[in-house]
Amino acid sequence: MKKIYLCAVALSIGSLSFGQTAVKKAHPLKQQNESYIKSVTNINHSKGATLWSNDFSNPSDWIIGNLAGNSDDWVVGTGVPTGAFAINGIASTSAANGFALYDSDLMCSGNQNAYIQIATPINLLGNANVSIEFEQYYRKFQDSTFVEVSNNGGTTWTRFRINNVAVNAFSGGSAAVNPDIVNVNISSVAGNQAAVLFRFKYEGGCDYAWMVDDVKITETDDNDLVAKNAWYGFNTIPYSRVPMNQIQAVDFSMEVDNVGALAQSQTQLTVDVNSGTFTATSAAVTVPVGGSDSLFLTTQYTPATAVGAHNITMTVASSATDASPSNNTITPPPFEITTDKYAMDDFTLAGNGGGLSPSNGAEFEAGNYFEIVNTTIATGIEVIVGTTTAAGTTMDLVLYEDDGTALVEVDRSAFYTTTLADQGNSVVLPLPTTPTVTAGTFYFAAVHAYTNFVYGVSGTSPDNTSPSGPVSLIFYPNMTNPTTNENYYTTATPMVRLIVNSAIGVKELSSNTMFTVFPNPSNGIFNIDLDAKSTEVVNLTVTNIVGQTVLTKKVTVSGQTKETISLADFDKGIYFLTIDNSNEKQTVKLIVE
Repeated sequence: MKKIYLCAVALSIGSLSFGQTAVKKAHPLKQQNESYIKSVTNINHSKGATLWSNDFSNPSDWIIGNLAGNSDDWVVGTGVPTGAFAINGIASTSAANGFALYDSDLMCSGNQNAYIQIATPINLLGNANVSIEFEQYYRKFQDSTFVEVSNNGGTTWTRFRINNVAVNAFSGGSAAVNPDIVNVNISSVAGNQAAVLFRFKYEGGCDYAWMVDDVKITETDDNDLVAKNAWYGFNTIPYSRVPMNQIQAVDFSMEVDNVGALAQSQTQLTVDVNSGTFTATSAAVTVPVGGSDSLFLTTQYTPATAVGAHNITMTVASSATDASPSNNTITPPPFEITTDKYAMDDFTLAGNGGGLSPSNGAEFEAGNYFEIVNTTIATGIEVIVGTTTAAGTTMDLVLYEDDGTALVEVDRSAFYTTTLADQGNSVVLPLPTTPTVTAGTFYFAAVHAYTNFVYGVSGTSPDNTSPSGPVSLIFYPNMTNPTTNENYYTTATPMVRLIVNSAIGVKELSSNTMFTVFPNPSNGIFNIDLDAKSTEVVNLTVTNIVGQTVLTKKVTVSGQTKETISLADFDKGIYFLTIDNSNEKQTVKLIVE
């Protein structure tokens, strides 16, 4: 696997993910988003027979204690976390009946060491192999979370760490799926014991929150592996779209837990791409009882030079028959090879980013890193405009080169003023000099605007604990001269994309009217941005390759006007769009993929 080298600004900055709430300066590494990095965690499934259970519907079943000497205690009820950095409530099976909550951020004493303990000991005589299972919702910052078990009335406790990097790979600011079903083998302490106590323990200070519900003690199956944290990356970076002329080998990895009663020999990861196009395995390892391991393919996958999606299935298995094979497989979101588009985001608008500075900054730049594998030209940058961006908002798009120590501006588009039609939609602006981008170099594509502009966000970018390090940044006021302490990485992926080796540009219909067509090629949907100094009527005509007219439309252009045409119901191939105003006309080739 190659090692990537990004400049110092990507490696030493704070982390933040922006919403429309205040930024908590006391913890500069805290992130405000609730999503995972672009890896996938499987939800565990229930194990063997249930020996004991509790759903927190009766708070008197539990003892609440505090070892820090303050009042930052666990609570049992149905209230959800609150405060500036709140996360959602748990979506557990019986959440309506009550659950346990430690709201670290709300209480925020700065010194937190508290537990919630079962009040009545549990008799597990005759059950040598036992596990504790529970549903949780959790977000990590600088805290530690544990299940602690005692078989001598609480005189001594054996702790099992939950949600740390070695176990669940929750990086700072990451959140579990909701709910996440956790299973911990506690046989070494609780097996065949007559009086077992356990407790949930939170150690930290001013972090996020941990919620627990639907706790069970279950029989432990002999053979039970659980897959988690599936990862793929082009030179460790998990791009969602890669241009055909920038294809490189893809690495795959996944973590595995052994929650069974027996060691699992010959444990391997198998990866399948597109149902047999590519199949490979990791080296075989033995995973001990209660242990975890990281599995890496011994070979890489190089996608074919063709436009299309690459669907991935990742499975772990040992030499034994697994008791719960349904949690051994993870299917990450597919990545796609495109004609000309590089992207980090997941292509489904999930929210808005930017538009908010930690300390009164009005200007910002936000975007993503892209590695150039083969020298080409950069022709434009695309941004998805946020749904709350008002018409008349100004922005431009900029490309930087990472020289290893700093970001150096390469090219910048003309300014663009948004319209109502842009809300939630794509704007592609050409780079005027169509700069050459060089193989072996990282470039940073960004939107530059003021706080009245918001960009779309989609998916989750790597953080500073991921294999690639942070690749999505937001700086105030810009990348080359940020205000002190106003340069951040963000895990809420900006929908900012780089266009390479594609015919993008503003065309002139007349001295009065200019137009741009994008994306091109496309899946059949083409956007046409028209800009007229004075009002005029233009005709849009689309013909196929043999000259037959397939679509016509008349458009009144007044200032900036956006039109969309659809060829999605027609065959893939080449079409021609002619735009005319009765006196002059321009024809553009359209490609439907």
